[in-house]
Amino acid sequence: MAARRIPDLPIGEEKREPRSQPRQREKISIVQRPLPTLKDLLPPVTWVPSQERPPGDEGAVRLDTKEPKYVSYFTSIKLAIESVWEYPEPALRQGMQGKLLLEFTILGNGQLEKTRLIRSSGFSILDQEALRAVQAASPFHQIPPSIGKSRLDIVASFEYHDNRVRYGVVP
Repeated sequence: MAARRIPDLPIGEEKREPRSQPRQREKISIVQRPLPTLKDLLPPVTWVPSQERPPGDEGAVRLDTKEPKYVSYFTSIKLAIESVWEYPEPALRQGMQGKLLLEFTILGNGQLEKTRLIRSSGFSILDQEALRAVQAASPFHQIPPSIGKSRLDIVASFEYHDNRVRYGVVP
C-alpha cells in the first residue's frame, strides 16, 4: 500500500478549493394582490362559536332572542347591563363608532362565570367598556327553573353610534 503524501503548505496559507462557476441568481417574481381587511379576517357579526355540546345543551343563546322561555329573564339582564353601560367620553370626542359581539356565561345562581369578546368593534376602548358593563351588571338574578338550565351561554351585540346633532355654520 502506497502512502499518499500531503503537500506541505507554508504557515499562514490555506489550501483553497478551485472556484466553480458563479451562481446565477434566480429571478424572483412577486405576485401582488390586495391584503385582506380586518373585516375580511373576522367572523361575521351573526357568528356563534360552534363547539361540541353535551346532549340537551343548544349552545349560546342570543340576548335578543324572541324565544318565550328566555324573554323575561333576558329582559332583566339587558336592563341591568344598560343601566351601567356608557359611551366612553374619549371615544365620543374622537367620533369612534362600532358594533361588537361578546359572549358571557351566567351560572344558575346568577354569577357571571366568564366573558369573551367574539368580534371587536375595531376600537379597544369600546370593546373594554362593553366587557366592563357586563361585569359591572353582575350578579344577575338566578336562572329561572322554567329555562331548565344550570348555566347559560349568552351572545350579546353592542352598538356604539354617535347620535348627537351636528351644528355647523351655514354660509
